[in-house]
Amino acid sequence: MSTNGYPPAQNTPGAAPAARGGNGIAIGSLVLGIVGVVFSFLFVWIGLIAGIVGLVLGFLARRRAVGSRGMVLSGIILSAIAIVLSIIFIIIAIAIVVPAVSNN
Repeated sequence: MSTNGYPPAQNTPGAAPAARGGNGIAIGSLVLGIVGVVFSFLFVWIGLIAGIVGLVLGFLARRRAVGSRGMVLSGIILSAIAIVLSIIFIIIAIAIVVPAVSNN
């Protein structure tokens, strides 16, 4: 085998070491934030629960520094918006239902 005047290539490793995983927490926070915002209009309790879980996952991802910073921040912001919207719609529902029930 001829090397054309160059030294032979060194042996290359089979595979690079696995990158530090954990991006799933950031993705979960973002997805639950989106789901929370959508469901806060339709099913308030599901939106509230998704928002709370998304917020917790967002803070966990931020503390562990996993995932992209923008994805984590988006998940936290969307989850907080989902919680606020859910609470607003719960208050509106109570303000409408209580007077309607007390009139009978």
